[in-house]
Amino acid sequence: MFTDFRLRVIRFFRKNSKIIFIVICVWGIVFLINMFLKYRETPVELQTTYEPHTAVINDSSSVPKSVSNSIEDMIEEYIGYCNNAEWSKAFNMLSETCKKYAFDDDIESYMEYVYTKMPTPKKYAIQDYSNDGNTYIYQIKYTDDMLATGLNDSSYKYTEEKMVFKKKRDGSIEMSVGNIIDYAEIKNISENEYLKIDVKEVVKYYSIENYIVKFTNRSDYTIVIADGQDDDEVVLSLSSSETRARNQIEDIVLKPNESKTLKLTFLKFYDNGDDAKSLNFNSIRVMEKYSGTENVDQSIIQSEIQNAISKFSVSIPVTYKD
Repeated sequence: MFTDFRLRVIRFFRKNSKIIFIVICVWGIVFLINMFLKYRETPVELQTTYEPHTAVINDSSSVPKSVSNSIEDMIEEYIGYCNNAEWSKAFNMLSETCKKYAFDDDIESYMEYVYTKMPTPKKYAIQDYSNDGNTYIYQIKYTDDMLATGLNDSSYKYTEEKMVFKKKRDGSIEMSVGNIIDYAEIKNISENEYLKIDVKEVVKYYSIENYIVKFTNRSDYTIVIADGQDDDEVVLSLSSSETRARNQIEDIVLKPNESKTLKLTFLKFYDNGDDAKSLNFNSIRVMEKYSGTENVDQSIIQSEIQNAISKFSVSIPVTYKD
């Protein structure tokens, strides 16, 4: 019986030898391919949408290649100076506007600012944050060198700041830090027989605008511009018809023949697409008698307002040409 089975097996293999040979070859090839792929793992490629010169605020806006190359070189040079404590070289890379209005032309003030961002040498990453015409705002992220410091993930920290790059008409690029964007002279004046208001200049930061305004009382009476007795006494009017209230809460009151130069601050983001249009002083009062507002009965305050010699408003344009 066993002999008969063996003969059947031999006859089967002889009859199907070619098919069996092909099956064995195919199986062998598949086995070898699987073994090859098993030991040859394809490196995982990280997928990223990181585009350092495309704006975060508006991803349809990007920095021209010719400008972005210059900006990268300036950032590398600037941070290199800071990492090497070459403060004069770093400070001199900044625009005159930045040095004057952000740091009062004081290198020690500038150094104090840098230490808040880069207390030790840092690595950095850049990201275009917002663009407006020829003004490009970058977000810079500073991190520690993990290999150099031996820090682990649990102690990972970073700081950030905005750098502003403005391409001038001659093709040069100015650089600013400290959130300062721009400065412009305005020199718009409104005056009457009682009061002269001279809006001299504006300093624009990323999130606020500071207006320097000189008030001159031409009369022998007290003039009240703002003392909290009316809403919207001093506001910045925008092109969208929205307004921004003055950040300060201090009264603006002029004694007879007095002059004051004040800084008026308004919350306004540079890249909100809504330009400043005018400074509005909506509740100016020329007072025959003025007792103030602190610890003064409201009935007295209202009586004095009712007996004011004159009440008027003033709107002064704050637009300017670059």
